[in-house]
Amino acid sequence: MKNIRSGKLVKLKSSFAILTSFALLLSGCTSNAKNKDEKDQDVVLSAFVQQSLSTDSGIWKGWAAQKLYNDMNIKIDFYATGGNQVEQKLKQYISSGTLPDIVGFKALDQAQLAMDAGLLLPLDDYREKLPSIFESSYYEKAIAYSKEHNSDKSKKLFIMPTSIGPVSDNAYNWMPLLQWDAYKKAGTPDIDTLEDYLSVVEKMVKEKPSNESGESTYGFSLFSDWDKYSALEVAALSYFYGIDTEYVCPLMETNVITRETHSILNQDSFYKRALHFYFSANQKGLLDPDSRTQSFSNLEKKYSDGRIMFSWFSWLTGNYNDASSGHVNNKKSPDGYANILANDMKIYEAPDQTIGRNWYFSISKNCKNIDKACEFLNWLYDPQVEHFLYNGPKDSIWEYSKDGEPYVTKEGWDVIEHKTEKTMPVEGGGVYQDGIYPFNAIALQASTVMEDNYTISYRYWPSSRKHNMTNLQKEVNEKLNSDTIGEYLYDHDMVAKSTMAVNMIPVASNEMKLKIESIGEVVRNLSWEMIYAENEETFEQLWEEMVVNGKELGMDQVEQYYQKEWKDSLNKVEKYE
Repeated sequence: MKNIRSGKLVKLKSSFAILTSFALLLSGCTSNAKNKDEKDQDVVLSAFVQQSLSTDSGIWKGWAAQKLYNDMNIKIDFYATGGNQVEQKLKQYISSGTLPDIVGFKALDQAQLAMDAGLLLPLDDYREKLPSIFESSYYEKAIAYSKEHNSDKSKKLFIMPTSIGPVSDNAYNWMPLLQWDAYKKAGTPDIDTLEDYLSVVEKMVKEKPSNESGESTYGFSLFSDWDKYSALEVAALSYFYGIDTEYVCPLMETNVITRETHSILNQDSFYKRALHFYFSANQKGLLDPDSRTQSFSNLEKKYSDGRIMFSWFSWLTGNYNDASSGHVNNKKSPDGYANILANDMKIYEAPDQTIGRNWYFSISKNCKNIDKACEFLNWLYDPQVEHFLYNGPKDSIWEYSKDGEPYVTKEGWDVIEHKTEKTMPVEGGGVYQDGIYPFNAIALQASTVMEDNYTISYRYWPSSRKHNMTNLQKEVNEKLNSDTIGEYLYDHDMVAKSTMAVNMIPVASNEMKLKIESIGEVVRNLSWEMIYAENEETFEQLWEEMVVNGKELGMDQVEQYYQKEWKDSLNKVEKYE
C-alpha cells in the first residue's frame, strides 16, 4: 500500500467473520437462511438511525437490503431521522419508555440518555449471537473503551461504536471549495487568509451572476437545520485551522495543535472571527438571504444547480461534481467544486479511530425479537458484509486481477459514478447509494486494510487512485502541483492531526447540560442576528450581549469543566492510541 502514508494503516488480524466463505457472503445468491430453515418467518425490525441524514422512511430496499434478506430473513423498517427534530424524536421515544428495535446514536449524550433510562440491551449477555463483534480483533479496543468509560456500573457493552480503524490519507471532511470555472475567470487569485475568500468570491459572482437556468448565484449560503448550541455551519470553519468545535463541546474551541481548549465566547475566539466573516459576506451582498431559514435539502439543491461559489464541507457539492452532471469532464471548460485553500490554513485531520467515533449502534431492550436483532447487528459488524456494503458485489462491480489485486470494473465505475441513477446489476437492484447511505457510517473505516492487504473500500485501492481522473481534477492538480489533496497538504505543512481524546469527553451532569442548553439558545439566536447585523457597531453590540448573557448563564463554569475534562482525556488517550 505504497499510496497510503507509512504507519497510517495497520494491517489488522483476521476476525471470526473473515474465516467464513468470501464467495458465499458476497454472491447475493439465494442460498440463504430461508433454505436452511423453511419454517423461518420474515422478520421486520424497526430502526431509528440518527447518523443518517435522510428524511426517507419505510422498508429498506435495493441490493444491500436484498442481501440482508437473503442472509437473515430480515427486513429493516427505517424511521425518518432527517431534519432538525431528530433529537426531539429520540427524547419522545425515551419518555415513552419504548425505543425502535435498532437505534443509531450520533452523540454520546444521546446514548447516555437511553442507557440511564435502562432502555438498551447489554450486548455482553448475547455474546454467542454476536461473534462478529466479540470474536474480532478489529473491535477489541473499541469494546474495551466503551465498557470501561461509556457504560453504567455493570461495565457492560450497551453501545457499539462505528468508524473503527485508521483514517485515510486523503479523506478530509472540512475543506474550502470554490466553483472552479468562476474562480478561473476571476483570475485564480492567491488566497492568504480566510477573509481573502470574500474578495475572491465577490469577483466570482461578478463573473457568474446567474447559473445556466438564469437563477441568481451567491458567494455563500448557509442553513440552520443542524444548529444546536451555536450556528453550527459557521463554527465549522474552525476546522480549517485545526480547531474542534463539535466533539469536545460545541461551546468550546479545542485546538488540536496547541492542545488547548477555550470558550467560543472569548474575545479572540475563532467563532467570533467566523461570525464576522459571514457578516462581512452579507454586507457585500454575497450571502444567500435564505441562509437562516432554509433547510439542508434546499441548500443542497442550490449546490447542485451551481448557484453557490463557496463550500466548507468536502462533500457539500450537491450533484454538481457528479460525472453525470456534465461539468467535471467538460472538454472546453471543466467545472465543479475544487479544493482551493488559504495559505495560512491547517486542515483538521480526524484521528485514527482505534476506539471508534462517538456514533453508535444499539439494540432496544424492549425489542420483541432480540435474537433477530442480534443477528442483524452481527451481520452489520461482519467485515465481509461491510466489504459488500462498501463495494457492491464481486464480478459485477469489482473483480480481482490475476495478481490478486481488487479493481472496479468499467461497468462498476459507471454505476458508482452515477450512484443515484444507475441500477445495480445484482439481485435487489436499486442504486449504489442504497448500500451505506441509510447508516451513514458502519463499523470499519473505509481505509481499514483487510486480509488481502487492500483496504475494505474500493476508494483506496491502487487502481481507484488512478481511475479516470476528471478534466477538473487534472486542472486542479496542475495548479496544486500534487496528485492528491492529502499529498498537497502534507507537502505544505497544512495538516492538523487530531487525537482520539476528542472522543473521550464524558457526558456532562444534568446541571451542566442545562447550563449548556441555556447558553446555547442565546448563542444560536444571537449568532444569526450578528450575521445579519446592520453595521459593525450593531455586530459588536450583539457580541457583547452574547458574552454577558453567556457568562450570566454559567459560561465560565462550562469552560472550567471542559478544560479539566480535556486535560483528563489527553492523559486517558495514551492507553488507546
